[in-house]
Amino acid sequence: MAGSMDQLQDQAPRPAGKAAKVRGRVTNAVGVMRGDGLRARAMRGSSWTIVGFGSQQIIRLASNLILTRLLFPEAFGLMSLAQVFMQGLVMLSDIGVGPSIVQNERGDDPAFLSTAWTMQVIRGFVLFACMCILAYPASLMYNEPLLFPILLLIGSTAILTGFQSIGLATASRKLLLGRLTALDLISQLVGITIMIVWAWLHPTIWALVGGGVVSSAVRVVLGHRIFRSPGNRFHFDRDAAHHIFHFGKWIFLATAMTYFGGQGLRLIQGALVPMDVLGVISIAGTMALAMRGLIVKIGNSVLFPAFADLVRKNPEKLRSRLAESRSKLFWVTLPVFLVLIVFAHPIIEFLYDERYVAAGGYLTIMATGAAIMSIRTPFGMVLLSFGDSLGHSIVMTASAVLLVIGTFVGFRVGGVEGMLIATVLVQLLLYPLEAWRLKRVGQWMPFFDISAMLFYAALCMAVMAVGL
Repeated sequence: MAGSMDQLQDQAPRPAGKAAKVRGRVTNAVGVMRGDGLRARAMRGSSWTIVGFGSQQIIRLASNLILTRLLFPEAFGLMSLAQVFMQGLVMLSDIGVGPSIVQNERGDDPAFLSTAWTMQVIRGFVLFACMCILAYPASLMYNEPLLFPILLLIGSTAILTGFQSIGLATASRKLLLGRLTALDLISQLVGITIMIVWAWLHPTIWALVGGGVVSSAVRVVLGHRIFRSPGNRFHFDRDAAHHIFHFGKWIFLATAMTYFGGQGLRLIQGALVPMDVLGVISIAGTMALAMRGLIVKIGNSVLFPAFADLVRKNPEKLRSRLAESRSKLFWVTLPVFLVLIVFAHPIIEFLYDERYVAAGGYLTIMATGAAIMSIRTPFGMVLLSFGDSLGHSIVMTASAVLLVIGTFVGFRVGGVEGMLIATVLVQLLLYPLEAWRLKRVGQWMPFFDISAMLFYAALCMAVMAVGL
């Protein structure tokens, strides 16, 4: 009995010890996030980005479930096509104003910021003019008369966003992402509310168009209220413009190629498949690319500014921070991609009606592609941090060319599924080219890259073979 009492006494403090360890870890985590150091700002920025993006995806999914019951698949296909044209003009005219502010040493200089804002405003008017020229021929090409007025109205948002406060770019440079997250959430909620109410009262594609325009306007107005900046004025500094153009010329090419290899593929898909099938692909893509979108968001908002700061001040620390960041991103996103790849059919059948059942097979393939793309996403941020916008543009150009060719060949060989499988294969084919550029700056991690990408590819093949 005495022995038993002694054992109980020995064991009694242990739960308290474990609780103390847990409290200690929480305290340490909170402590690391405090302060103005790069690590603290990066962790806070990542937290805000994850919370904000997660909230946006939940709101988007909920609204998507409501809107798919109020509208018809052709509406989503047509809207997807219109957004591709708008996104194309935006990306094909990207001269790297935002990344230049983040990367350049003069990124806090009012003259530099004012020059960037002036260039941004001019670009907005040019974009709208280009859309006015493009809208009618596009409606004829796709034999969709509604596409003409839709493109004109969507194009008008380019002028609005051109006047957006340059303070948003300054906040990104300093990793002050809390208010940026709030801005995105508020503008999204307002736009989606307009869409749902409009679709309920008058179920046409104009509900989607009107909500998008209102969302853009709200974001610009609130942007100036929340992110006041001395750079929001017309001014032209020749040296600042030279730096922006010099850094941005390769950003322009990389962004253009990113478009042709991403959203631009919808233009080709729209010519190959009926509009209702394009709408189903769009539904699957929305789910498949959500997590990859989070990685891109973290990359642009957190990793790129943090990596650029390290390259400027402590380049010897970049490799360890990069390995740590990539490992965390992989393990956080792994469960989500596993669920999307393995349980795609049950997810689609549970959330949508029988009109969207084909999205299940598409989701398995597209989620695999998104998973591999997520592994590759930090590569571009690293190259840009070293100022290697040329290397980034080479990779994006190769990606666009291979994806366009793969889409045509894949559709000819295997229909819609073959077209989507081709985009996954391209992700694997691009890796040697990226490895070459990463090795030049000493940031190549072959074991992690190859093992992670092959894991997702093998999982997709197994799921398709079993027929889940």
